[in-house]
Amino acid sequence: MEPTHYIKDIKLIEGVQHRATKLVQGMEGLHYDDRLKCLNLMRLETRRVRSDLIETFKIVNGKYSINSESFLNKVEEEDTERNYLKRGPDWMLENFHSAIEL
Repeated sequence: MEPTHYIKDIKLIEGVQHRATKLVQGMEGLHYDDRLKCLNLMRLETRRVRSDLIETFKIVNGKYSINSESFLNKVEEEDTERNYLKRGPDWMLENFHSAIEL
């Protein structure tokens, strides 16, 4: 869960993008999601999630010279009682939170 001051900032920035898309000629009457689609843009939350997934992929695949175990926990495949993100046939990554406070 993100601290409330971050949520406030996120909503503020999303509002700026919301208003800015209305300024584009021909977009005035469209719904926000339709404007984003026409302008080939994403909501800020979607961009954040996408960025997190890309960075996780890079960590898992050794694109950075860091120890991935400081961020991720490998789990046994037979442990199916919990919710896991499957990556390949040999292992799964546990739903995780960063072990490092950034």
